[in-house]
Order: sequence, then C-alpha cells, then structure tokens
Amino acid sequence: MVNFGFGIILLLSQLLTLGGGLPQVMEANYSDDAIEAGAGGEVVVSFDVLDGYVINRVPAIQLKLQPVEGLTHDAAKLESPPEDPKSTDDYYVDVPAFNVAVEAAVAGEYEIPGELVYFFCSKSDGFCSRQIVDVVVPVTAE
Repeated sequence: MVNFGFGIILLLSQLLTLGGGLPQVMEANYSDDAIEAGAGGEVVVSFDVLDGYVINRVPAIQLKLQPVEGLTHDAAKLESPPEDPKSTDDYYVDVPAFNVAVEAAVAGEYEIPGELVYFFCSKSDGFCSRQIVDVVVPVTAE
C-alpha cells in the first residue's frame, strides 16, 4: 500500500512539475491547397504521431471547429471512425484524416480555431491519457 502511494506521488510530481506535463503526442497537418472564393473546397487535416505512442480508436478522435466570419464549414464536430482494417488491437495503424468542406465568400486568408481531442497510450509503459489540444486550421481563398 505504501509503494502504491509513493507511485501515485511520483506520477503526480512528474506531471505537475514546472515544464513537465504530457507530451504533445499527435500533431495536426493541414493541406495548403487554396480554395476558390465563392465556390469552396476542402481542407484535409491529417496527423503525425510521436514514435512510441499509439492513438486509441475508441473513444473517437474529435475535431471541434468554431465559426469564422466570412467562412462557412461543415465541421462543428467531426469524429473519426472506430474501424481501421489494418488494426488488430485497440489502436489505429493508420490515423484517419478529416476532410473539412469550406466556403469563403471572398478571397483572403482565414483561420478556423478549434480543439482536437484524442486518447493515446505509451507503448513502453502502458500509460494512457486523454489529450486536448488547441488547433488553428488555415484556409486560403483565391
């Protein structure tokens, strides 16, 4: 029981120390193709995962985007599918990308603020956690 208590204290001290905390496990990438103003297009949001970590299929990866003046999009909340044909366990082999349909009334540079929510696990020690990350999806309309 004492060892368990020391383990909890050690874990909390590592997570709460100055400069500590959870690593940024998954990074979002955005397609940089311009969309046609008035006609719209699509921004693809894909992901890179740090070596040594895996992304859970359930619960789903969520991308929640906020409204932006002058721009419409279909992504108030997107969720990843739980299926991955290559997977034999609870984790993605290929982390799915999100296709965000966008339309800008006029040409310009836009930024869609949002939030990325996902669950990950460390392969080396089995530690798993939920991560919430602020994102900004860039959109160029010509």
